Amino acid sequence: MATGGKPHIFTMGLERIPVNQPRFFVLVFGDPEQNGDTIESERYEAGEAYPSFTVEPGDLLLLYCTEGYATYARQFPGIGVTVRTKDSLIEYRRIAFSKPIGRASIDDTFDVDDRKKMTELRFNIRRAFQISGDSFARTVARQTIEV
Repeated sequence: MATGGKPHIFTMGLERIPVNQPRFFVLVFGDPEQNGDTIESERYEAGEAYPSFTVEPGDLLLLYCTEGYATYARQFPGIGVTVRTKDSLIEYRRIAFSKPIGRASIDDTFDVDDRKKMTELRFNIRRAFQISGDSFARTVARQTIEV
């Protein structure tokens, strides 16, 4: 945490973004043919029919694809670092895992409350929900990333 209550400064390229202590979210992607956004697009637009979310710059996103997302069905292919939000739009910088994490793996890494949130997902919907820092850390521990 930053000293004196000042926000951290997060740098992406030449842009400097002031952020507070990051929070952790799962960002759920459905079928990109129907919903428009892909993991690689580094943007996520929930649309009017979906509940609002509280993701802010600096928050860390565990990117999850539902069964409807053929390329990464029921997998976590990487993480995102939120760089900008506006209304129902999240823009992030993607960091891909060398090998996606399978959905079943989180039974061992997510806290009980966070596992419950995952089991309540319905296929082909997109949303963001907050998880604990411990769940996030255990899930990404020992993952290698693409460079």
